[in-house]
Amino acid sequence: MELEFIVRNIEVSEQQRALARKKLARLAKYFNAIIESRLTVTQEKHRVLVEAFIRGKDFEVAAKSETAEWTTSLQGAVEKLEQQARKLKQKLTRPRRQGKAAVSAPSWEVAVVERESVRRGTPKVVESRIVPVIPMTVDEAALQLEASTDDFIVFREAESDRINVLYRRRDNTYGLVTPEF
Repeated sequence: MELEFIVRNIEVSEQQRALARKKLARLAKYFNAIIESRLTVTQEKHRVLVEAFIRGKDFEVAAKSETAEWTTSLQGAVEKLEQQARKLKQKLTRPRRQGKAAVSAPSWEVAVVERESVRRGTPKVVESRIVPVIPMTVDEAALQLEASTDDFIVFREAESDRINVLYRRRDNTYGLVTPEF
C-alpha cells in the first residue's frame, strides 16, 4: 500500500513513518483495491492531530485522533478506520433483505414415502424437506434438473405463472406435470 504523508509543524522520522505504514497495512484486508491512502500529522501547541484517509474500490473511510503523543494519536486513528472499514465491508458482504415479495416466496413441503408401506395401505414418511418454488422456464428447469442429483424440480413457469413439476423418469427422459386448478 502506497501511503502519502502530509506533515505540518512536526518532524516525523523514517522509523515513525514505517510504524504508520505497518499499522495502516493491516487495513488492506478490508479493501478489494486501495486507490488512495493519506496520513496527515499536525502539531498544534502540545497536541498532535493525526488524520487518516483511505479510498478503496468499494468505499472510503476517514478518521482523526488528537492526543499529546504521536503514537497514541496514530493508534486511535487506525482503530477508528478499522472499525469503519469492518462495518462497511460487512455491509457489502451481508445478504440484503428482500422486499415482501421475496420474503413470502412460495415453497412446498415434499414428503418421500416408503414404497412397501403404500402397498400395505399405511404410508410411512421416510424423508421430508421444503422445496422453494422458483420462477423459470421449462428449459431452465431441465438444465437445473440435469445438473442436480434430485429426481424432480418444482418451479413456477415464467410465462404462465403456473406451478409445474419436472421429474426424471427411469428411462432418463423427463416428464412434466402441470396441475389444473
